Amino acid sequence: MNARAILGSGGLAALAAGTLLGVAAGESQPVAARENQVVKCKTKDARKSGEYAGAALVANVPRSMTSIDLNAVQFTDKALTREMVVEGLFARRTETDTVEVSARFVNCTGRALIIRARSNFMDEVQYPVEPSSAWQRVIIQPYATGVYRERSMKRDEVKYYLIEIAGE
Repeated sequence: MNARAILGSGGLAALAAGTLLGVAAGESQPVAARENQVVKCKTKDARKSGEYAGAALVANVPRSMTSIDLNAVQFTDKALTREMVVEGLFARRTETDTVEVSARFVNCTGRALIIRARSNFMDEVQYPVEPSSAWQRVIIQPYATGVYRERSMKRDEVKYYLIEIAGE
């Protein structure tokens, strides 16, 4: 199970940024306050996501393992796929030309979830350019969002990434 993102896209983020920029620019249009309802998830639909045509890690022996899509989130705990979804996946170059990756998760349960996440950064031939990052704990309250963020140490060498998540 994984989630994919096209780097640099994000319609809602652009819309939100445009709204905030309008406020910052001094536009005085009233904004209607809105409350969201409690999140409802369809984790089964998320698990059925279609095939990915991008880069992937594949075994040297055909059919000995499922491929692992790159520039994606890899669930290492099957139970988590029924309890949470990946709402957004982002990657960008920083001012120092390292790569920052971020994933936003939604807890679909009525109890707090504690997950662990780490990142792997690879070059154009999928060779690791640095050790995997340390596992970080992400606590996600019931029906809420949680964010994981990590930066690479290397610069130009980074072409792909993989975020792994596991239960606590």
